[in-house]
Amino acid sequence: MNEHVALWPKLSLARELPFMLAGTQVRPSALEVETDGRLTMLEPRVMKVLVALHRARGHPVSRDELIDLCWDGRIVTEGALNRCVAQLRKALSDNPRIRLDTIPTVGYRLKAVGEVRRMTPVAPAVTPAEETAGKAPSRRWRWAAGGVGAAVAASLGAFALLGPREVAWTAQSYHPLTAERGLETHPAISPNGEQIVYAQRPDSSVGRDLYIRGVDQGTPVRITTHPHDDHSAAWSPRGDRIVFVRTAPTGPCQLVVAPVPLGPERVAATCQSSTHTRVGWLDENTLAIGDRPAADALWRIRAVDLTSGAVRDLTAPPADTLGDSDPAVSPDGRYVAFRRTLLHGADDLFLKDLRTGRERALTTDGWKAAGYVWSADSRHIFYSSNRGGEFGLWTVDTARDAPPRRISLGFGQLTFSRMSIDRRNRLAVELPRGRTNIAAVTPPGAVRPVTNAASSDWEPDAAADGAVAYVSNRSGSSELWVTHPGGQSVRLTNIVGSYVNSPTWSPDGRRLAFVAVKGRKAEVYTVERDGSRLRAVTSDGRDKLDPVWSPGGDRIRYLERRGGAYRIMQVAVAPGAKPEVLFERPWRELRAAPDGRLFGLPVGGERVEAAGGTAPRVEVAANDAWTVGRDGIYLFLVRRDAPPAVWLHPWNGPPRKLAEVPAGTGELGVAPDGRLLVSQNLDEQTDLGLFELSAAR
Repeated sequence: MNEHVALWPKLSLARELPFMLAGTQVRPSALEVETDGRLTMLEPRVMKVLVALHRARGHPVSRDELIDLCWDGRIVTEGALNRCVAQLRKALSDNPRIRLDTIPTVGYRLKAVGEVRRMTPVAPAVTPAEETAGKAPSRRWRWAAGGVGAAVAASLGAFALLGPREVAWTAQSYHPLTAERGLETHPAISPNGEQIVYAQRPDSSVGRDLYIRGVDQGTPVRITTHPHDDHSAAWSPRGDRIVFVRTAPTGPCQLVVAPVPLGPERVAATCQSSTHTRVGWLDENTLAIGDRPAADALWRIRAVDLTSGAVRDLTAPPADTLGDSDPAVSPDGRYVAFRRTLLHGADDLFLKDLRTGRERALTTDGWKAAGYVWSADSRHIFYSSNRGGEFGLWTVDTARDAPPRRISLGFGQLTFSRMSIDRRNRLAVELPRGRTNIAAVTPPGAVRPVTNAASSDWEPDAAADGAVAYVSNRSGSSELWVTHPGGQSVRLTNIVGSYVNSPTWSPDGRRLAFVAVKGRKAEVYTVERDGSRLRAVTSDGRDKLDPVWSPGGDRIRYLERRGGAYRIMQVAVAPGAKPEVLFERPWRELRAAPDGRLFGLPVGGERVEAAGGTAPRVEVAANDAWTVGRDGIYLFLVRRDAPPAVWLHPWNGPPRKLAEVPAGTGELGVAPDGRLLVSQNLDEQTDLGLFELSAAR
């Protein structure tokens, strides 16, 4: 195989960055090729061929290599590749500096030559006097050249005056909106900026109700009293109604429409799950929601007609992504911004033009996009992201091809995700003030702290000597930390990626394996317990979850997304090892027992099962955490009608409750000696605040 091709990862258009090709813009994730303002949409397979040829950087690529990269090695006819090449030549024909050559008996080569040479004008004959004066060009030629320069300068000046100018946003002022004890979340400020609707509850163990109050003053008034969980309100364009999401403990969620301030509510539609459901208004009679048409389908943006109840898809996410969610409709009703999740821990913001149907990526860096809203002029998007570390407020200009810019809030480091905005660019945001720490559950059922930091610590795992590894944002970005038995906490990594997750100790307690996401790629890493010898053991960039060690510590098993489903993979820890499929059956979660047996949640099931063997099967609800220890399967149950508690389903005998865990979040780890670790929400408090944003041009 061509040495330039042999080490390439398989193509995933959702993770391919845009590139320039002799002046032609190629945006793989949006399937777009643009030359001099003329836009051409390519089929996914044709775009894959273009990306593969571009990667070769002018070297020939054989037909077999193209089929292996673009069809994943499947057997296809000669005509399939010929058709793609023909379509690609047609799409690139607007740029004469791009050539797609056929190399007989070999394959194809993509060449992008330099700037087109301009014909050199023939200068008129010079007089002896002009030759004596240093061979200066004739006055006519100088006038012509000056005219061309003036025309170019005039054109550039006109573009600078007429084109969109750069805008710098800052926070002009801030004032708090709520200060009650408990959690005030999902702020929805009315279009005129006079009222705000939000969800409130005393703590995370009970459902939320919706409240309304004046932005500048006023006593909150509860407007829903349903026993289920009400949240995620959005105002209609006229400001006379709201729609919100109602979540039941089991079954589908509901989209409920209610007049403001009071009036009879009605269920407008149902949704598969509220996990990724956000609601917006396309117009006075149509909602935009993030949902999926079936339980096993990808999330996408859908439109709901409030009169007929008809639902139609607005986006069609690629199969190698995790789908589209959280639509935000521009004030002029022309665009929908949404988040496309490439893999766990990597997002890009996309924009869909509702008039033309065209989609394009607004960000291509893979950093998380937790929440976003439009400016009043339907040009800028403000969003919360962890670009480069802690979450902060960023803006992207939809009218300019420029990278996102951070907005100075003048308020120190703030982390928030959900937000809304009014027509005066006043931004209502959540301000969480709690922390999440790690605690140990001792055999008698007592809960004692392991970490005590003013940060968030999660996903704990313990070694035999009592050292506890976990993920923490103490340094800004999520990194891997260890707290030793004596209480000393040490940071092991400085990856500064968008996500670090699932740390797990090797059987000898000398190393840790974990997954890190950076640059839109997920890899399994190992690191020594002192932070040395950090090394990636995979290199394909695919979505990965839940690494566990083999009993001998020489291999790592993990979940990897292939063909739209997660399968159990295995890779040797030795350098240069290639991953292999261990179990073809699709799984959602993976754990390992101390004896090396693998347990997981299969796709489409709600029971913990052994992979490739027989064992007790334990029912698991959607929000339950679970793990496997020497004595059986442990569940962390978080229910609204009971305190969070850890239960043990032993290998033999009935299940029993081990301990209640105040403010438990539902994350669970187990040490080789049977000690349990949980994460707890401490000092849980979320308030709402209002930033007034101003623009300087």
